[in-house]
Amino acid sequence: MGCCSIELSLTNLILFGVLYFVGKKALKLFKQWKIDRMLEKWDDAPKDKLILHTVWRSKLLPSASPFGLKLETYLRMAKIPYELDTKDVMGPKGKFPWITYKGAHIADSQLIIEFLNKKLDISVNKNTSKEQLAIARACRVVMEEHFFWGLIQYRFIDNVKAVPQLTKIPAMFKLLLPLRSCLLKQRMIDNGIGKHTPTEIYQMTEADLHTVSGALGSKKFFGGDEPCEDDCAIFGGVAQAVWGLPGSSFERLCDGELKNLKEYCERMKEMYWPDWENCMDKS
Repeated sequence: MGCCSIELSLTNLILFGVLYFVGKKALKLFKQWKIDRMLEKWDDAPKDKLILHTVWRSKLLPSASPFGLKLETYLRMAKIPYELDTKDVMGPKGKFPWITYKGAHIADSQLIIEFLNKKLDISVNKNTSKEQLAIARACRVVMEEHFFWGLIQYRFIDNVKAVPQLTKIPAMFKLLLPLRSCLLKQRMIDNGIGKHTPTEIYQMTEADLHTVSGALGSKKFFGGDEPCEDDCAIFGGVAQAVWGLPGSSFERLCDGELKNLKEYCERMKEMYWPDWENCMDKS
C-alpha cells in the first residue's frame, strides 16, 4: 500500500511538472503570437512617420516612465517629429517604450536613440567634451540601472494602491496591480537589491541622487551650457523624483538639500516641454 502511494505521488508530481512546462510554453507562444499580430498592424504605418509607443499620460508629469520621458525628450531635442500611441504599449521585446519607423520596430530607449542617430545622422553632442560625456553617461547608468529600483520600491511596492492617482489605468489593469507588484518585487530580488529592507533600498537610491547632484554641481546641464544626449535620460529619471513620487524622500531631497536637481529639471522642462501642462492627463 505504501509503495503504491509513493508511486502515485511520483506520477502526480511528474504529471504536474509536464502540465506546468506545457502551460508555460503555451503562454509564451500565445504572447509571441499576440505581439506578432500587433506588429503586423503597425507594418502598415506611414513610412515617413515615427510612431512612439509608450504608457498613458500621467496626472503629475507627461510620462510616469523614466524611459518614456527620456525618449520623448530626445525626440524633441533632435527635432524628430513623432506621433504618440498609448494603446499598444508593449513592444517586440515585451518592453516599452518602442517605436515604429520606416517599417522597423525598435524596442529599448537607448537602442532606439542609437538607431535614430545612425539612421538620421544625428549628433547632439557636438559641443560637449569627452569628460562631460563620460560623467553624463555614468550618471545615466546610475539613474537607469540603480535609482530605478528605488522608484519601483516606492511606487509599485510600498504605494501600489496610489498608482491610479498617478495615471489613468484601465479597469482590468487596476485589478492586476497587486500581481504586478509581486512580479516587480521578484524582479528586484532576482536583481539583488530586493533582498534588502525597504529602508536600505531607499538609503542606497537616495545616495544615487546625491551622486548625480554632485556631478551636476553648478552647471546648467550635464553637457555644460547646453544639454547633451544623456541629459534626456537623467532628466527622465530625476523628473520622477521631482514630480512623480509625491511624499517620497526623493521628492524631499529635491525640494531641499539637492535643489540643484529640481532647478535642472525646470531648465530641461522649459527648453523641451513648453507644452508640459497640455501633455498631462487632466481627467
